[in-house]
Amino acid sequence: MPPEAIAKYMTKDYKDIIENTAYHTLTYLREKLNLDNEFIKGWKDALIGGTEIYYVGVLNDEPYLERVNPIGFDWDKSPDLEYIEDASWCCRKMRMPVSEIYDRYYSKLTEKDLNKLNEMLTSRSANDMGQKDPVDNFGGGIQFRIFDNEFPEAKNRYAINVWHCCWKSFKKIYYVTYFDEAGQA
Repeated sequence: MPPEAIAKYMTKDYKDIIENTAYHTLTYLREKLNLDNEFIKGWKDALIGGTEIYYVGVLNDEPYLERVNPIGFDWDKSPDLEYIEDASWCCRKMRMPVSEIYDRYYSKLTEKDLNKLNEMLTSRSANDMGQKDPVDNFGGGIQFRIFDNEFPEAKNRYAINVWHCCWKSFKKIYYVTYFDEAGQA
């Protein structure tokens, strides 16, 4: 190829392997996570309430994105805070049936917690939901609260309050000094 053709190819048509891999990864995640639909739901939230919130993270060791309902969402409202992602904490309230909790948080729950969820799924009838112990304390600081009269219009009496909270914390940093074979630090 003449130098002019090479220059044209390098400026317009050339794609690096990393760029190509990133493009295909994003295309795959767009389909797998149904991002177009999530952004449409977020756009609706922005039009109605002026707030568009998404959770981007890892769920069961897989990349994950979902629209967050602004009604059950709260965050640190410092006076100088411009963006939600800069807040020191945020918390989201969700209503989930036991089977969805099991599917969604399977990798975070202990075997004891999973057994307790299985018991709730198989042994409770619609009449006694919320009339027994209203709080189920799971290990690892996870707490699920059973609905009773909080949302009387709700038809699904098998729903449990699930609070998903994220926060920034301070981590102690250690500086390690070692000596090499020459005795240099």
